Amino acid sequence: WYQRRVREAVVSTQSTGKWETWCLPLNNTDKAAFVKSTILPGPGSLFRGTFKVYGPPADTWVKLTMFSKGSIWVNNHNIGRYWTSVGPQKHLYVPGVWLKEGDNEVIVFEVERIPEKREFLGVELVDVPNVGECHY
Repeated sequence: WYQRRVREAVVSTQSTGKWETWCLPLNNTDKAAFVKSTILPGPGSLFRGTFKVYGPPADTWVKLTMFSKGSIWVNNHNIGRYWTSVGPQKHLYVPGVWLKEGDNEVIVFEVERIPEKREFLGVELVDVPNVGECHY
């Protein structure tokens, strides 16, 4: 579900050679094929996990401290982009109406770096947001 194009990249009038660009239509994460792997993933990886909601769903925020830069979906809803080293947001808002009682899915597309603590890759759901400060 992607397209590939090869282009020549030019920086300061100097050719850097051929670059491959890939269009990833991430408007429907149901089309992504996930497999369990023993190979450590690199930047540009999609991660999928689940969490349970007990009782009626309520508004919540996804805490992003484990990841660096990318996008997050909850139940196929894009809740936003994050860049934790720059900010300002440290948490992304998830409306309660996008959650359901029982199993829910979270997908993370990390483009910059993969967390060092790979024995547990995940996000944390919190009920109080940290709006943070901008560091650029």
